[in-house]
Amino acid sequence: MTTRIKDIYAGKPDAKDAVESIGLKSFIDTFVMPENFNLEALVSGSCYFITGYKGTGKTALLYYIDNMIKKMDAQTCSSFIFFKGDYSDLKKQEMENIAKRLISAISIGNDVILEGTDFEYIWRWLLYSRIIEDNTAFNYGLFKNNEKWRQFEEKLSQITSGRKKRFLTIPPIIKLACPIKDGTNLSSVTPSIELKLNDANIQETKEYALFVKLIDEADNLFLELERSDIPYYIFIDELEAYNGDSVVFKRDLRLIRDLIFSVKKINQVMASYGEITTKIICSVRTEIINAINRFIISKEINKITSGYEVPLKWNYTNTNSFSHPIMKILTKRIEYAERKNNEFVDEKTLIEKWFPETLNNADASNYILNNSWCKPRDMVRLILAAQNCLASSECCFSQKVIDQCRKDYSRESLTEIKEEMRALYSAEDIDLIFTCFTGYKRVFSIAELKDRIKRNYNNSVLSNNLQMVLTDLYRLGVIGNYFSGAGSYRWQHKGEDGIIIDDDWKIAIHYGLLNTLSVNSKQDRARPQNADKVVLKAGDIVCFIMMKNVLSGALGFFEIGDEKIKAFVHISQISKNYIDNIEDYLKIGKGYNARVLGYDEKHDCWQLSVRGLL
Repeated sequence: MTTRIKDIYAGKPDAKDAVESIGLKSFIDTFVMPENFNLEALVSGSCYFITGYKGTGKTALLYYIDNMIKKMDAQTCSSFIFFKGDYSDLKKQEMENIAKRLISAISIGNDVILEGTDFEYIWRWLLYSRIIEDNTAFNYGLFKNNEKWRQFEEKLSQITSGRKKRFLTIPPIIKLACPIKDGTNLSSVTPSIELKLNDANIQETKEYALFVKLIDEADNLFLELERSDIPYYIFIDELEAYNGDSVVFKRDLRLIRDLIFSVKKINQVMASYGEITTKIICSVRTEIINAINRFIISKEINKITSGYEVPLKWNYTNTNSFSHPIMKILTKRIEYAERKNNEFVDEKTLIEKWFPETLNNADASNYILNNSWCKPRDMVRLILAAQNCLASSECCFSQKVIDQCRKDYSRESLTEIKEEMRALYSAEDIDLIFTCFTGYKRVFSIAELKDRIKRNYNNSVLSNNLQMVLTDLYRLGVIGNYFSGAGSYRWQHKGEDGIIIDDDWKIAIHYGLLNTLSVNSKQDRARPQNADKVVLKAGDIVCFIMMKNVLSGALGFFEIGDEKIKAFVHISQISKNYIDNIEDYLKIGKGYNARVLGYDEKHDCWQLSVRGLL
C-alpha cells in the first residue's frame, strides 16, 4: 500500500501524550537530537538545567535521556516530577508502567499564596520527601538503609500534611512535631503545631522557625547519606506560570524561581556522593525566566541557570536544506511510516518522492523552514495540518497540500505563541496586540506602527510599552527585522538576538503567521505608506512638491497632515506639448496643484497629473 500523508505519525504537541499513544520505543525511533546539544554535560557533567522556548522539545529530550541512561545501566532509577501536572491516579499508573518510571505531580491550591515568602525551605521539604518515597519504592536500593538514613527519614516524618502519596502538595496547613524541653525523642510525639502557609506574616511565627530548624537539620543529615551503586535521576518538567490572577501568577513565579535555587543546592550535595550519578535535571522555559526577571525579585536567577544550563536550540544558520535537523524530524517521520509499509528505499529517494523542487517559487526545504520557528513542534503542526486538510490522501507534500493546510498551520502557530506570551501578558493585552497587526502590512517602519497605535490603540500596552512589546514579539518570533537596502532579514530563531529599532531597519511579520493575521506581501504593495491616513480617490487635488527630475517624469511628495507621501508625475501628465526639459515646467522644491490618478503598486507610490493645472 502506498504511504499517504494521513499514514505519517505526526506525534503530539506534548511529548508525554506521544509516549502514551505510541509507546516509548516508537517515540525514540522518531526522535531527532540536535547535533549542537551537549548531552554529555547534562547526563554526567556538571549541568542540570535544560533551557529553551516552548515547543523546542524539552520534555521529549527528558524522555530520550531517561531511555538512554537505562540502556547504559538497566538498574537506573528515574523519577519524574511534573510541576502542577494534571494526572489522575489511573493515568499516573499507566505512566509508571512505561520503563518503570516513577511519576508524581506538584499540586498547589490557589489559597496558598505565601505573600513575599521564599519557597526554598518548602521545596527542600518536598524534594526530600520525594527522595524518601523513591528510595522506599526501590527497596532502599538508592540510599543505604543505615542509621543516617533512618535519622533523615525520621526528621522528615516530623512534618506532615496529609498529602496523597506521589503528590507533592503544598497545602494551606502543615503540622510539625512539637519540641519537648526535657529532650524527649520527637519521633514519639504526635505533631501538634500547625503552620499556616497562607499566613501573611508566616516568617515571623515560631511555627515557621521550627519548620526551618527541621529542614536545616535534614540538610545536614542529607549530606551524610550513603549512596548505593544504582544511578538515580530526578527529572522536573512543565514549569508553567500564566499571567492571569496577578497574585497567583507572581506566587507561581516565586515557586519556580525558588525551585530552581533548590535544585542547584540539592545537586551540589548530590555531587559529593562520589562517582555514582545522583542528579536532578530540570527543564526551564526561557519565557518563564524572562517573566521572573520582569515581575518579581529575581534573586539573580540568571547566574544560577547560565552557569549550569544546556540550551536546547535548533537554529542552524548554515543550511536551509533537508540536512537541517528540523527537516530531519519531518523526513524521519515519513521514513517511519514508509518502513511500516515496507516502502523505504533511501533518504534521497524519499525526498524526491515526497517534496517538489519548489514551493511557492522557493526551494521546498527553504520554504518549509522559513515558515517555521526551527522547533520540532512546527513539524508536528505541519503534519497535523496536512492530515486535517482535504488533500490528506496525497502521497507527497505538494503545492496543493501546502496551499490547503497553510491556514490551519498558521492559526495553530499563533495559538502556541499566544500561550507562550501568557507568561508575560494578560489575555486582554495579547488579543489587543494581535488585533493591531491583523490586516496590516507585512513589512513596516517603526514610525508607521507608532502612527497606527496612536490613532487606534492609544493608552494601551502598545502605546505605553511599545519597545518592551516589540522586544518580546521579536524574541518569540512574531516579528523580525528587515533591511530593505540589502533585502536581508533578522530572526531570533535563526540566532540573531535582539530586535533593532532604527530607521534603517523595518519590522517584518513572520511568514508562518501571515495567513492567520490576514497579511501578505501584496497588501504592502497595494496599500500606500501610511495608508491608514491616506484616503484618496482619483480626481482629488493635492499639492505636489517636486524633489527630483528623472527621464520619465518628476519624483516628489505631497503632504497629508504632518506626513510626506511619495508621489510621481509622468512626463505625459505635465503637458500635452513635447517636453524637452521638465524643469521648464516644474522647479525642484516648489509646490504645484496636482490631480490624483491612482496608486502604482509596482513602484509603491501615488501617480499624479499636473496637466491643465499649471
